[in-house]
Amino acid sequence: MKLTLLLITLLLALSCSQSGDSGSKKFGEGLKLKPYPVAFVASVPVVSLKSHLNAFGNHGTEITDSIPGGDLYIMYPSGKLKNITREAGFGIPAGEIQQGERAIAVRQPNVHFSGEKILFSMMVGGPRERFDRAAYRRWQIYEASNIGENEVPVITKISPQPEEYNNISPIYAANDDILFASDAPLFGMKHTYPQLDEYESMPTTTGIYKIDFRRNRVVMIQHAPSGLFDLQLDSFGRILFTKWDHLKRDQQADADRYEGGTYRAFDFPSEAESAERTAFPQTNERGQRIADSRGVLYDVFPEARSNRDPTKDPNESIQNFKQFFIWMINPDGSNEETINHVGRHEFGGVYMPPIFKNDPNLSEFLPDNGVNKKIRDTFSGNAGLFQISESPLERGKYLATFAQEFQREAAGRIVEFSLPPGANPDDVVMKEYTQPTLDDFETVTQRKLPGMTGHYRNPTRLSDGTLLVAHTPEYRPNLDESTDPGTTRPRFIFQLKKMVARKNGEYIAGGTLTSGIVKHIRFWTDAETPKEYFGPLNETDPVEVRPRPRPKLLKSEIDPIELAVIREEGINPDELVNYLKQKNLALIVSRNVTLRDQADVSQPFNLRVPGGVETRPLAGKVYDISHLQIFQGELTRSYQRQNGRRVYSRLVRNTDNHPDIEKFFKDNAGVVKLGADGSMAAIVPANRALSWQLVSPDNKPVVRERVWVSFAPGEIRTCASCHGINRESHQGFGEPTNKPDALRELLKHFKIVAP
Repeated sequence: MKLTLLLITLLLALSCSQSGDSGSKKFGEGLKLKPYPVAFVASVPVVSLKSHLNAFGNHGTEITDSIPGGDLYIMYPSGKLKNITREAGFGIPAGEIQQGERAIAVRQPNVHFSGEKILFSMMVGGPRERFDRAAYRRWQIYEASNIGENEVPVITKISPQPEEYNNISPIYAANDDILFASDAPLFGMKHTYPQLDEYESMPTTTGIYKIDFRRNRVVMIQHAPSGLFDLQLDSFGRILFTKWDHLKRDQQADADRYEGGTYRAFDFPSEAESAERTAFPQTNERGQRIADSRGVLYDVFPEARSNRDPTKDPNESIQNFKQFFIWMINPDGSNEETINHVGRHEFGGVYMPPIFKNDPNLSEFLPDNGVNKKIRDTFSGNAGLFQISESPLERGKYLATFAQEFQREAAGRIVEFSLPPGANPDDVVMKEYTQPTLDDFETVTQRKLPGMTGHYRNPTRLSDGTLLVAHTPEYRPNLDESTDPGTTRPRFIFQLKKMVARKNGEYIAGGTLTSGIVKHIRFWTDAETPKEYFGPLNETDPVEVRPRPRPKLLKSEIDPIELAVIREEGINPDELVNYLKQKNLALIVSRNVTLRDQADVSQPFNLRVPGGVETRPLAGKVYDISHLQIFQGELTRSYQRQNGRRVYSRLVRNTDNHPDIEKFFKDNAGVVKLGADGSMAAIVPANRALSWQLVSPDNKPVVRERVWVSFAPGEIRTCASCHGINRESHQGFGEPTNKPDALRELLKHFKIVAP
């Protein structure tokens, strides 16, 4: 097939000098590496919503999602560029059809603490002919050793790992276990595969998994209903990652009901494999509306996302939450929360209207006391931070890409912030390296704005201070394929470059790491003839190949205040933890849920436990709260037009995986009574996404959690207040230090019901 004029122009514009697939032998524009090599991934540019560079759904395995032909490379300080995968016997030369067991795609390298091995994810295989679906392609974890400049590389597939599923973003743990994201089904429930996200109902990853080599097993340590991405282990031992947070009602079911949608949502009564599709009655025994005319359940948590929802409270604003946040977790799955408890109040993003329309104390406007207000106000709600990386020059300082959800390949602005353990989110300062207009929707869909310098991703600080990024000069919209149906036209083509400062303080892409890696790729799709791509490959996912200290192996710990209560109630803490581990349970505690951080102004903060503690920082309406309802994300929602399951929020109840959880709730399953001191305590399922809401004595929601959180088996976790306090509550108080009454009551009940 002939190259289109577009591709010829593209090749000339990018000045990619290599005509083969071996890459540059010299630095393109003089970028010098010292003293360590840089490993990176080369990939074939694709036009797909499930490309491995996308913000979400990026583990796609169709040939159009990830075209074979990429490789793992290392650039050495001498200027030599080595194709690690090719020299180890993987991959197919340029010009040949990318098919069979040698065809590969590569992503997300991670360097061992010794600097002598590289972990990465690779997909092997490609269609051998038109309509070929026999090629079983899955992203799997591999390790490259012998990676010195004059060594012959060796690549080994890691075992054990989930062979049937996609395993991406692998990283080394401090004890040499391997942590990774996977789309393996929750609790091994194959009949729920694939898990579908809460936004577009697209297949997504289910959470974080660990290969425990000492026990030769794989365990899940975190559940993410809408997927997570870009794992990193920082120098303090924290696993950092981007998680897609939604926690909203099902927009596909709403589209069916109100917009003539064709998703045809339906429900199962439970996650059991034997459960049959069920049409539920429209009302329950109390006459409350619970399902639509098709028998599809209405969501019960959180607020309605459509004004046409008949279950909507007229006094409540609609809720349509979505944002990518940076989260952290310990390697044992404990202590999951946004990094340092930072969120939209400090970083910006999600628009949150006041939950109740008739309370003038509530506001949609975030307080002005944050030091990050200027940049916070430029962060949009359909976006977030990706590809976080820690500086080797300053512990706790992180680079990240701020990108929107669609059409960017998770590329956009480059930002930097400092959040080591213990740093207060109120003090975080976000440094902007690039211009905020990179987020403007018009920039990437209609025209190039004046001063536009391109799109950036994969920011990486090298040991010599160099800031390396993957950069594309501009947006290239898709063209009508009818002009040349056999040629792939990429939106973006990324190349690794050094960021350099302008006089105005803005940074732009400068010298290149390579002079471009050009390859002729041919591959089968469902078209009559093979398609082809002849041009530069993407260069992304750079990592410096250097030794680094092993961080501390963090694990779950009991807060001293709660530890004292446990002992005072005559329970051995170690025995309690072991019991919870054996039953795959966790224990969660709050000391005073009437206290809220001063920045949280969209939900009620004048709160009172009837007959108990009251927090009333402002005159006006006071909300009585008596119980906490705890919801679990059950995979019981599905769609006629798509395989897989989406989470549906249900009060915690017995399931096949937690068959006796209800006995730990004294009165009603999933509901716990607040202590007079405002405290709360509950035993909950571990390794399952949970959320919750405070309710009034007449069972009306008052304050809702906005994200899903999971807990580790045996974890005893304290969140001292409701919406944890960074520095001060609305009344100027710090974190409460009372010994929680609710924990005492729970432990008394535990001694009765636990065997």
